[in-house]
Amino acid sequence: MRTRRYIAIFVLALVAATALVACGGTKKNDVPAGAIAIVGSEPITKADLNFVIAQAQAQYKQAKKTFPAVGSKSYQTVQDAIIAQLVRESAIRQQATKMGIKVSSAAVDSQLKQGIQQQFKGNQAKYEAYLKKQNITEEKVKESIRTRLIDQKVYEALVQNILISPSEMKDYYNAHKSSYEVGESRAVSNILVKTKAKAESIYQQLKAGANFAKLAKKYSTDTGSKTNGGKLGTIEKKSLVKPFANVLFGKLKTGTYSKPVQTAYGWHIIYPTGPIVKAHLKPLSEVSTTIDQTLLSTKKTDAVTSWVKKAEKYAADNTNYASGFAPTTTTSTSTVATTTTS
Repeated sequence: MRTRRYIAIFVLALVAATALVACGGTKKNDVPAGAIAIVGSEPITKADLNFVIAQAQAQYKQAKKTFPAVGSKSYQTVQDAIIAQLVRESAIRQQATKMGIKVSSAAVDSQLKQGIQQQFKGNQAKYEAYLKKQNITEEKVKESIRTRLIDQKVYEALVQNILISPSEMKDYYNAHKSSYEVGESRAVSNILVKTKAKAESIYQQLKAGANFAKLAKKYSTDTGSKTNGGKLGTIEKKSLVKPFANVLFGKLKTGTYSKPVQTAYGWHIIYPTGPIVKAHLKPLSEVSTTIDQTLLSTKKTDAVTSWVKKAEKYAADNTNYASGFAPTTTTSTSTVATTTTS
């Protein structure tokens, strides 16, 4: 259960919407009394607008910021963004219905129950007090939950059959080979201290049979590796400072300790844990999982983006506004937050 839902987000915030102003060429339904707009056959009421504005005002107050004055250019920008998003969400709901997407009341009630359990430990009184404090009705909470569930179902329907073919993977690999080139590298551990005297002392302890990892945890000032017993992992030669690289990629054998080595960071005891690996190109088999994830992400983004654009076009072609409510400014996707328990 999230306490804040940004009304600007559809699924994964995959596209930036502009204000959805009506355009000509399509017959639009008349706006009914009490509504600010109608999208297809679905009206957006003044109550809908006022509710989101009230939530925006609450967010400004919580952030200790002054909400724009009614009639100001800034207020108009906020209102335009809210109206545009309400229109967009209406279009998305309608297009989802055409896809056969349905969310039952039972599913909404189940999500609400889970949310109350997670956020309020099942305490109904605390939940109701929260709603009162935030000036939210349970009806609005359920609307928000329903919208989120619709978003999820639409996303799942759009991406469920997306796959990456072997040829697509190979083409991507061939076009991005430079990304998979690995320079000369070696696995290494390291103990770093501030003085040569301390480094010499640790070196003598190692020669006497002391455990490298234990000494690293006890003495090393390298906060990135000391908790792992000094392990730095496999590092490319080109990423190391020269004195360190010269020793690690010189004659130092795997499993042996270097004498103290000074760099700009201090004094090191270098302990190679693997052989020197020559520069090479990672084979496709080694990076196929990463490529698959990259291409899947791109395809999924494209699929959702395309679908949302169709919904936005439907909104632009089928929305009629009441006088004084047609957006007058072009806006990026709204970041006005409405506090809910979804």
